[in-house]
Amino acid sequence: MKQYAYRAFEEALPLFAFLRNKRKIMRDVSNKALVAEKSTPYAELDEGVLKDRIKEEHERATKIDEKTSKFTLGLSVSLTVLAAASGVLVKFVPENPYAGLVSIACGFASIYMLLAGVTALGALKTLAVYGYGTQHALRQKSGGVLYLSQALYAQERMNSVRHLRNEAAYQSLRNGFLALLVVLIGSVVGLTIQQSDSDTIRNNIALEKADES
Repeated sequence: MKQYAYRAFEEALPLFAFLRNKRKIMRDVSNKALVAEKSTPYAELDEGVLKDRIKEEHERATKIDEKTSKFTLGLSVSLTVLAAASGVLVKFVPENPYAGLVSIACGFASIYMLLAGVTALGALKTLAVYGYGTQHALRQKSGGVLYLSQALYAQERMNSVRHLRNEAAYQSLRNGFLALLVVLIGSVVGLTIQQSDSDTIRNNIALEKADES
């Protein structure tokens, strides 16, 4: 039950869930003893394989950051404009049981899309890179396979942060889109009810005139 509750929390508030998971990963990576323990199985790989894997993780990090910053940010800006347009549309929705729901959904849509943009902007922030630079070359020379194993594990964990950030941005966009869908449906229902009421009033007036004549 607790697992389902936490999953629901992640789906409803993806940014906060991401920040929580990120903090945990960053704490684990800074723990040298834990990194040494978790990376022990990696030492069974050859030095050449470890180097190739570190290179692959560096390339993966670049691709994830580009995907998050370009696609997600651009899409969130576009949907934010749609949310603002929906806010204008809400003003034309007549007073009915759906009007309050439409206004609330419009607010949620704007908030979720703004959070998606903020999360995507996080891709511009530089995360720690392992297995790179002069210090890496020096430590590799003295540490060999053991050092490369720890560098690979740490880099994989950093890429997990990137993956979680991308997922949080997607979830925020999805939630914003669903809220926007509620806004549009509510607006259509409200306008339909207004039109139906107007037609009913006109028909009643026409019938009254006919009876009088």
